Amino acid sequence: MQSLGLVDGRQLSLRRWGDGPQPVVILHGLLDSAEGWTRLAEGISAPCIAVDLPGFGHSDPSPHGSISGYARDVADALEMLGIERFTLVGHSLGGAVAAALVELIPSRVSSLVLLAPAGFGRIPLAEAASLPGVRNLVQASLPLVLSSRRAVTAGFVKMVTNGETPEQDVVERVTKRAGDLVAGAREGTRAVVKAGRRADAFHRRRIAYDGPVFAVWGDHDRLVPVAHRHGVKRAFPHARIQVWYGVGHHPLTERFDDLLTLVTNASTAAHRPVRRKAAKPVMAAMTASNNNGVITLAGERPRIHSSA
Repeated sequence: MQSLGLVDGRQLSLRRWGDGPQPVVILHGLLDSAEGWTRLAEGISAPCIAVDLPGFGHSDPSPHGSISGYARDVADALEMLGIERFTLVGHSLGGAVAAALVELIPSRVSSLVLLAPAGFGRIPLAEAASLPGVRNLVQASLPLVLSSRRAVTAGFVKMVTNGETPEQDVVERVTKRAGDLVAGAREGTRAVVKAGRRADAFHRRRIAYDGPVFAVWGDHDRLVPVAHRHGVKRAFPHARIQVWYGVGHHPLTERFDDLLTLVTNASTAAHRPVRRKAAKPVMAAMTASNNNGVITLAGERPRIHSSA
């Protein structure tokens, strides 16, 4: 673990595995932390840096209340570490931050991996939780809910992991830091809602980044709609998008081996030039494997097909 002092006096915490050029930088989702990505970081041959986003893990809360504010904090931290080039991975809230970061410092991001990223459309659940009356109720009940192992496990099974029981260390991290997570969850949810509603939201324009982009959704994602992949396609027309059948919102838990392969390939792709091809009118390419349930979509109008 390492803690960095930002210019406004706040501390930003991160975890590092290995050392060397071209690390993989990982940004977690809501209620998660850098510690949750230990298994993936240890499985990647490249050095890794996982950041505790402001208000999560051991990082101080952010006064910004915006996705761009989180991105600036991460950019400042990487500058302090002297990281010049890196592969960037972002999950959920971290996916929105990753998109903002790649727009902020595009020349330093060698490849981008988005895992069910927020920020590419409006998220009904986040908007409902932000309504005035509901927001007060959520803030009052959240410390009790997050401190209950049974409630946290049930929440993951129902809403996050599509029936898969979360690992006990995930539950322990959430329940142990329940009180500290409330402020971070509130600001993170507010930032996601604002990002989806903005007139210049990511899904309404192209982001000036030409490096390799990989995006993944589970077709059973109950938190960030799989239809938001169209928003990724608008922001990054050259993105390679995958829809993983039977997967919810947490590929780290539900499809670890495939996720490890994806991030490893993205890190390798960072060292290859991007080849541009003319887009075909409907589907530029589609490959399917019924053995592992992975569907790769790379056309103009990606669709989910039945695995039957």
